[in-house]
Amino acid sequence: MMHPQRKLTGLIAAFSLPLLILGCGQNTSTDPYANGQKYPWAFQASGPAAQSLTPGVNTLQYEPVRSASNAWGPIEKNASNGSQAGGDGQPLTLGGKTYAQGFGTHAGSELVFSLLSNDVNCTRFTADIGIDDEVGERGSAVFQVLLGGTVAYTSPTLTGASDTQSIDIDITGKKELRLVVSDSGDGIAYDHADWADPKLMCATKPTTPVTPVTPVIPVTPTRHFDYVAVDQALKVYDIDDGYKLVKTIALPGMGSPRGIAANAETDRLYLPYFGDRNDPKYKGQPTFGYVLALDLKTDKVIWTRKYSPSIDSMAITPDGKKLYMGAGEDAGGDFWFVLDGLNGDEITRIPVYKNAHNTIVGASGKKVYMASVSLNYLTVADTATDKVSLEVGPFARPVKDSGLRPFTINGAETLAFVNPDHFSGFEIGDLKTGKMLYSVPVKGFPWKDETPSVQSHGVSLSPDEKEAWVVDAYNRKVHIFDISGLPAAAPVQVADIDVIDPADPKNLPKWINFTRDGRFVHVSTGAIIDTVTRKIVHKIDNTRYFAQIDFQGNEPVAAYSRYGLGYANQPTPASLP
Repeated sequence: MMHPQRKLTGLIAAFSLPLLILGCGQNTSTDPYANGQKYPWAFQASGPAAQSLTPGVNTLQYEPVRSASNAWGPIEKNASNGSQAGGDGQPLTLGGKTYAQGFGTHAGSELVFSLLSNDVNCTRFTADIGIDDEVGERGSAVFQVLLGGTVAYTSPTLTGASDTQSIDIDITGKKELRLVVSDSGDGIAYDHADWADPKLMCATKPTTPVTPVTPVIPVTPTRHFDYVAVDQALKVYDIDDGYKLVKTIALPGMGSPRGIAANAETDRLYLPYFGDRNDPKYKGQPTFGYVLALDLKTDKVIWTRKYSPSIDSMAITPDGKKLYMGAGEDAGGDFWFVLDGLNGDEITRIPVYKNAHNTIVGASGKKVYMASVSLNYLTVADTATDKVSLEVGPFARPVKDSGLRPFTINGAETLAFVNPDHFSGFEIGDLKTGKMLYSVPVKGFPWKDETPSVQSHGVSLSPDEKEAWVVDAYNRKVHIFDISGLPAAAPVQVADIDVIDPADPKNLPKWINFTRDGRFVHVSTGAIIDTVTRKIVHKIDNTRYFAQIDFQGNEPVAAYSRYGLGYANQPTPASLP
């Protein structure tokens, strides 16, 4: 054993509910981490947990835990992680200072707390963090604080020799707190990570003698839904129940959708669409398109706005305050709209190039990535200033004025994966240097210079960023590449999947995305592919416009991009127990 055994009577009390031990055992080798040893442990609350939050300072270890996991035995309350058994930790100690309260965890851990309360609004989370003194100067880990699925804080890599970090995070209006520790890329050995003296600062909710207080929605299992936009409607499928159709939201007039974006912080979904713009009554007027905003709780349209010269696929910042939308590949728009997510008002414009089309906002919320179908560079702008800060490329341009089609980025926002026009495959750009790194043609399925002109129109990363899946409209296939060697090694093609639709051979695959947990891949033909068997297991609507939204009861808790983003080193959202 690495450390002497010490009984911790509060371990079970720390979580208040039965524990699920996923792995345990004794290690008799000199190095307890030898041969990649892990002793994973997890806990899931069996039902809604009553909150005990009060006005003032609340010590976090007295609040009920919704779920928890750890890579090296149980998480310890008011003690260091110790070894793999429960109750074997030492007093929490960082930089020679001993803490009476907190959690002793290990790299590969997560603690999840609800911030919902009938009585108080919590405004700040504070803690001291670092590698516990019990491992000396060994160990290296990265701490993250997530609020409602959005990363609010990421520490530098901390080692046993690092100074203690004191954090103070604004949690005003947030529904969920996640405390995550990951290794720094060198394995989990000796990564004993402490959340010392963790506290929530809360204040009494204002009351009104007229309007009754809306009941807090109880904490319920997270459900995962696929929101699918088709002409005149939004269809909602239950991912956890075999993609069963659970409801259809009628949206009269919402014809020819061009994108979909949603935000769980503001409970809104947005749809850009062409609608009736080709009606003869508009003859001689400037071209335009529509955007509607939908309330995800009531399924009611909040507003509909017109934009000229046109609309296109859009993206939203993590806080839901800004929408970024190209001015339309169909109308030659040469800029991106920056819109107020609350009311759709135009804030400013970002000039780029004609035929503005696809858009991604990165996980950090600090950068927006823009692609024109007539420009072979990916354009990057800062969301704080809405000014262009980088151009990435050049990418392939076999035909004059050809540019970029769908693209995606990794979670760290260091790599872009783009589909150039007139190309079978994808290319990779460095989002730090602006240089193109690799051109990756599909082997055995070369470009065909005939209809459809855009053969590779869709690329998605697996959530763990180990694979890239690319659609092939000409051959009705999906091609799979191993990208785990990036950036040092080029991707390797490993499989090809036939997605031809027997009922409609002209149904071309033109978009692709993973579910957030990586279980399924959704192709625009309506094919749902099991990522383990790589077989089609369900068939739904033929459309490119779909996005996953997670709910607890009637409360949206997470919404994801339609652009097949990577999520490596980010915690997987809660699944059904």
